[in-house]
Amino acid sequence: MPNEIHPIKLALNNIPLVTVKINETPIEIFFDTGNSHGLGLTTDIEGKIVYKFIKTIRSTWPDGTYRGESRIITISSLDVFGDVHKNVEVVLSDWKMYSSLRFNGMLGLKYFRNKRVTLDYKNKKIAVSENPLFNTALQNSHDVIVAPLNPPERHRDLIYLIGKVNGQETVIYLDTGSSASFIDPRMLDKNDIIRENRQSITKDIKFSINSFDFVVSRMRVKELRRGMNFKYPVHARLGSDVLKDFLITIDKITNRIIFHKD
Repeated sequence: MPNEIHPIKLALNNIPLVTVKINETPIEIFFDTGNSHGLGLTTDIEGKIVYKFIKTIRSTWPDGTYRGESRIITISSLDVFGDVHKNVEVVLSDWKMYSSLRFNGMLGLKYFRNKRVTLDYKNKKIAVSENPLFNTALQNSHDVIVAPLNPPERHRDLIYLIGKVNGQETVIYLDTGSSASFIDPRMLDKNDIIRENRQSITKDIKFSINSFDFVVSRMRVKELRRGMNFKYPVHARLGSDVLKDFLITIDKITNRIIFHKD
């Protein structure tokens, strides 16, 4: 439906930007499938909105190690594409904890738990619906349907999929809020890695998610520690530098991810 489709922007690092209303004020924030808080704001919104301070908290990395100090605040209202939430508790952090570039905040999948979201980087649009895709609409051989894994409660709104990297089974994490994709060196041979500008990056790496096969080059090589207890370790994170080439539906109603291939 036309009223389900909304424009987005792409930041310089290809992360999708959506517009929400905080206390009736339009604010551009990242659409971030890697945000487990639902809504996270940064100190770059200081002076743009009114909020109430609650307390200071300890922020951690995904594996539980210390990251820095953040604040818990409340805002009077949050409007996400017409869906209004009142008295919302939000984590407010220094933007430097997440990025080298200023940004206002991050909107995660918490606010889409009973919805279907299609992210179209190419045409700079996002579609949000309360209806799942009917199976008759998924007869196209180019559609690849994947059942996401069920992570621990603190990560319940994040997307983890089982796939293969160079033929090895692993868990792949989809993170639209990251401008770069990473792969754990334990998935690689020495011949897969090159050094460039003091950084380790990959040559061509083959990914497979069900019948969806694609090649990614120039991934950053970094040990990934996410503290999960899946059958396979989380050894790959796909950010918007790769996901921008895909049309992806996140159907939280029926709990499935759909890759629409050209």
